[in-house]
Amino acid sequence: MWGRRWVRGFCLIGLMVSLLGGCALLNSTNAVLNVSQTQGTVPLTLSYDASASEGQDGISTYRWSFGDEAEVYGVSGAYTFNHAGQYEIQLTIRAVDGTVDTDSIIIEVEPAFWVADENLDEIYKLDSSGNVILTLDSPEPQPRGLALAESNGDWSLFVVCMGNGFQRLVEIDPESGAVLTEYTAPAQDPGGLTYSPNAPLRLWHVDRLSCMIYEISPQDGRTLNAFGATYFQSSPNLYESTFLQIPGGIAWREGPHAPGSLWVLEAATELLYELEIVVATDIFSRTQLALQPDPISLSPSLFPISGFAWYEGFLWVVERDRHQVTQIDPATGAATGIVLRGFPGAAVSGLAIQK
Repeated sequence: MWGRRWVRGFCLIGLMVSLLGGCALLNSTNAVLNVSQTQGTVPLTLSYDASASEGQDGISTYRWSFGDEAEVYGVSGAYTFNHAGQYEIQLTIRAVDGTVDTDSIIIEVEPAFWVADENLDEIYKLDSSGNVILTLDSPEPQPRGLALAESNGDWSLFVVCMGNGFQRLVEIDPESGAVLTEYTAPAQDPGGLTYSPNAPLRLWHVDRLSCMIYEISPQDGRTLNAFGATYFQSSPNLYESTFLQIPGGIAWREGPHAPGSLWVLEAATELLYELEIVVATDIFSRTQLALQPDPISLSPSLFPISGFAWYEGFLWVVERDRHQVTQIDPATGAATGIVLRGFPGAAVSGLAIQK
């Protein structure tokens, strides 16, 4: 009897030791991820920390991935998301005994909306709710168009200004407003500015007085080409139609063709035209713009429009009289009901979306 009791007691003790040892083994390595914020406007910089993590006999490796192909090692640090989107930050730790554990969190990076007011000579950066998160003084009077460009992870903001008759194209730091470069704008009455981020990198500017579209090098401000109404008159998609009579703005959109396409508003007909960018094939040719069929007819209630841009399949327009930025369904040309309003000024002009 004593033998059987001894065996049962030994087995019970062994079972308890096994269970406790198993729990200790399971809980010995634990990744704990902490970040300073989980949501913000592009560019979003956050700090990350894994010092609360635990590892059996200590931790030998901390590996971080940020959902955008970036990977770093270390207990803590800071990271900047330069593009809008949803990202998963993942922490993987390896303990000295070889055990591994992971932790992760989702980060929401929202686009930024940039608008200018040519009456106050101010530039505003708005979040996706229309709140002003940054105000910059315009580098020259009467800002008329905005375009964002990125190079090696750094953003630049290009501003085209009427300048009280001295048209200027200025590149500024979007964080401080400091002037980086300044050129004479190839225009007499600036009507809009946009940037095509696919090679070849270009600024595109439309002028209300000369009724021309200008292709500009962002590196040195040189005008590479100019396209007027007569350039498009031979297009079969323009018979018996008006184009570049009263230019109402210009915007770039990523498309099925590698360089993307330009969209130009003809305010006289309230039609939005698509122009396919056909890049030069050799040093003896030049960029071509091919007018596409089926322009978008915009609701008359939106006019006058003083700027527009594309984001995630929707068109966003600046309604000058209503002093708001309105989301448009391109399939119908009508407002979806989503608007950004409440920012200062009374003569908003130009729109760029940092994405």
